Amino acid sequence: MALEVKPVSIRSKMAGTLIAELETELRQSYPPHYIHELNSSSFESTGSEFLVCMLDGTPIGCLGLRPLDSETAELKRMFVRPEHRGCGAAKMMLQEIEKRATANGFKKIVLETGNQQTAAIQLYLSKGYKPVPPYNPSVDGPASACFNKNLNP
Repeated sequence: MALEVKPVSIRSKMAGTLIAELETELRQSYPPHYIHELNSSSFESTGSEFLVCMLDGTPIGCLGLRPLDSETAELKRMFVRPEHRGCGAAKMMLQEIEKRATANGFKKIVLETGNQQTAAIQLYLSKGYKPVPPYNPSVDGPASACFNKNLNP
């Protein structure tokens, strides 16, 4: 089993398929108004990055990083296909995105996830992310769990 993380366009078919699978999964746990659509044009135009994790050449997960300002970036659309969870893909993508964020001068990463995403929350906590109040109160609803992590240059 060879895992590889590589950058792709968020507009690619590969990225679109993984994002659609994530959103389908989220709709099973949360009311529709809790799921924030990701505008790929807006995402790309801000200088964002999108990674896909491949297992022996097959896409199994994704993770994006969107700049919020010159010092802060936001994680977007962390997902690993259910049948591949536990193989280290999420950790590998998170490590790569943090490395890229640091290289691009970001000092902090923030993220919002659903409060029912217990495996994701445990991963973030294990990697040094700290719970914080909602950083975007206009869209973060009662099912939101927000975190941040200060990056070391």
